[in-house]
Amino acid sequence: MNDEFRQMVMDALKRGEELPREWARELFPPEKREYELVYYGKDREEDILADTMAVPLQPASTFGKNGDPSTSSGQAAWHNMLIFGDNL
Repeated sequence: MNDEFRQMVMDALKRGEELPREWARELFPPEKREYELVYYGKDREEDILADTMAVPLQPASTFGKNGDPSTSSGQAAWHNMLIFGDNL
C-alpha cells in the first residue's frame, strides 16, 4: 500500500465516510497459500530429485509449422511441439 492510498483511507475514516468496496483488496489482500498432497510414506522432494536421472527433452511430435526461417519476411518461424517427460 503506498502512502497516497494510505492517506486517502485515513482521510475518509476521519470524515466518517464508508470506504469503497473496491478498496477491500488493497486493504485486505488475500493470503497466498500453497497446497500440498500429504500422505503416509511420501518421499521428500529433495530425495526424489537426487535419485532422478536428468535426461534432455524428447520431442514426441511436431505440428502446426508457420513460416520459413530462411526467408526474410520479418516474422519469426514457429512450430508447436509435444514434449515427452514427467513432472519433475
